[in-house]
Amino acid sequence: MIENRPLYNLSTSALLLAIICIGTVSLCGWLVAWCLSGTPFKQIFLVMILLSIGLFTLLRQIRRTQRCIGDLLLSAEAALPEHLQMQIAQRGIDRSNIILVQSAEPLAFCSGFLKPHICLSTGLVDLLSPAQLQAVLLHEDYHRQRFDPLRILVVRAISAALFFLPFVREWRRLFEIKLELEADRYAVSLSSKVALAGALHQLLNYSPSRLSISEAGIITAGLSANTARIAALLGERANPEQISRKSVISSTAILWVICFILMM
Repeated sequence: MIENRPLYNLSTSALLLAIICIGTVSLCGWLVAWCLSGTPFKQIFLVMILLSIGLFTLLRQIRRTQRCIGDLLLSAEAALPEHLQMQIAQRGIDRSNIILVQSAEPLAFCSGFLKPHICLSTGLVDLLSPAQLQAVLLHEDYHRQRFDPLRILVVRAISAALFFLPFVREWRRLFEIKLELEADRYAVSLSSKVALAGALHQLLNYSPSRLSISEAGIITAGLSANTARIAALLGERANPEQISRKSVISSTAILWVICFILMM
């Protein structure tokens, strides 16, 4: 039985792949037949509902983000510490893109959808070494250059509109992880793995006494700390996480049911 295990796994994978392919073709046929039917009211109604959910989520996230960031920026400082100014100048980052706020909580995130900027806290500057702070700056500057807060906002709106599909929820989570890993690689290429891993380790050991901004449900591209990212930086990363077959199969089944109901 043990010797036939690889053959069994191969047969099972082939069967699942065949089921998914057949189901996808059938689903596409149903969708085409439904869209070409002479009564477009169901289609329009469904599309309007999904667009409304996505738009509502978009506007709510923008409002919540602007309110939370606005409250935080009320404590913004005009002057940056001299060593921080030197690091900004060395990396060619525009001073106007950096905001330092008075907060004991170590914060580092990129916010703003059309004109993103980097926000740091005095708690972070005091906590990290110069090398670690430089790695954090590079990480957040990568988010700023690529307008990652805007990209996250759009993906979350799509995920909200298609909330009934497990596949989409996993895609959103993996997309946000991918953005963080790309920013990590950029920071490491211009600083070092040890510096960025050290910064993440410092944040991981921090225990906030109140709700952290990273847990407030707002749209930022922030420096979240977790053991998996530290392990990746130290060369202990396992195979990259992928969308599970279970979510693909369950999402396909859900779409079948929806199409069947709509075509009744």
